[in-house]
Amino acid sequence: QLTDVGPGDGGFAIVPGSHKANFPCPKALVNMEEYGEYLVQPTTKAGDVVFFSEAASHGTMAWTAEHTRTAVLIRFAPGHVAYGRAYTQGSQWPEEMTQGMTPGQLAVMEPPYHPRLDRPLVAADGSVEKGNYSAMKKNFNTKVFANKYY
Repeated sequence: QLTDVGPGDGGFAIVPGSHKANFPCPKALVNMEEYGEYLVQPTTKAGDVVFFSEAASHGTMAWTAEHTRTAVLIRFAPGHVAYGRAYTQGSQWPEEMTQGMTPGQLAVMEPPYHPRLDRPLVAADGSVEKGNYSAMKKNFNTKVFANKYY
């Protein structure tokens, strides 16, 4: 942060622990219509650094302070792993730990990565839905970036 952010000033907000949530973020939370108690807006001083996983549900609340908000965003991963899926390949749970688990239980055991990368999601009724990254985007990414999840 390049400027102070006080309580209620707005700016960066995050749902702690959501990087491990294997269910879609409720629209009412995304639109900040409900569930505000789950959002954390950190208070920071100029010079403070906020680290977080991009797989966590996060965004920006309306800025309400008198001064202009100024911040710097730096990513610590190349684009093809920015959402964390690439580091999980080949590092899944041993079969003896997951044997007999339901599809919902297996979905919860997934490591953190962004739902747009076809992460399995547990629906409200307990069924498991596959992520919805379009085939057109996967084909384009494969041709251009040699990775379907760029």
